[in-house]
Amino acid sequence: MANARLDSWLALGISKLLWLLAHSPRSTRVWVGNRLGDLARLAVPRGRRVARTNLALAFPELGAKQRQALLYRHFRQLGQAFIELGPLWFWPLPKSLALIRSVQGAEAVDAALAKGNGVVLFTAHLGAWEAAVQYIGQRWPVTVLYMPTRNAAINAQMVAGRGRSGAHLVAKDGGIRGLLQALQKGEVVGVLPDQNVDPREGVFAPFFGRPACTTPLLARLAQRRGSPVFGLFAYRLSAGEGFEIEIVPLPDGFPSGDDEADAAAMNAALEAAIRRAPEQYWWVHRRYKDPAPGWDYPY
Repeated sequence: MANARLDSWLALGISKLLWLLAHSPRSTRVWVGNRLGDLARLAVPRGRRVARTNLALAFPELGAKQRQALLYRHFRQLGQAFIELGPLWFWPLPKSLALIRSVQGAEAVDAALAKGNGVVLFTAHLGAWEAAVQYIGQRWPVTVLYMPTRNAAINAQMVAGRGRSGAHLVAKDGGIRGLLQALQKGEVVGVLPDQNVDPREGVFAPFFGRPACTTPLLARLAQRRGSPVFGLFAYRLSAGEGFEIEIVPLPDGFPSGDDEADAAAMNAALEAAIRRAPEQYWWVHRRYKDPAPGWDYPY
């Protein structure tokens, strides 16, 4: 009971902070986001170590000073990702959606959806994925798979914020059926397949030059009805000016029916998107937590 009460107070405090910042000047939000990112870099040594290791693995061509500068920018982007939840969750919806300054590739999804076999969208923990959910929710009938948080009150706020433009959210546990039902109706489904999975559930595929345990879910969803697959990425513009969305199709021949080849194709698309704005990726995640046979544990 005490833990539940503490969780509720924590969620309320976070919501109040985000609401206050949402109603602050843009320059204030940017400044606070940067300071929070700096604080996280200094106060969370484990996250700093994981991010530093990931950047060294992903960008061996960079010098130590360049990677250190990228690490600093990365933590500031984490701060911005938190602060922007205020406008995205608490502004009137039309005002929130107006933060999306440009969209490229949506017409291709419209055309694919018109064929009646549904569409599979995937994104990464890159840039403003919360803005991406809001965009697809108001554009297409969509069901989105998500990972619940341990704090029930924060989870409820997250679901409300992500779903307020029309997206239907289903939790990962038991959520696959909801995705299949949406595809059966010729609708859109959305997944974030860029994080480490248990080796019993995944396959190893290259990601920034190193095998990463990767979910085969994307290809298996597409195979059910021959649904076209697109990557959708929301990049954060500078100085809190908003976001731009880019939608890209996977190459012809996806899915191939080979789980490892399909996972490699998906990871290649994710890597290309991340390289466009590497500081905006979630490098604090232990992407190589379960190393492939013959590879070391890097963390």
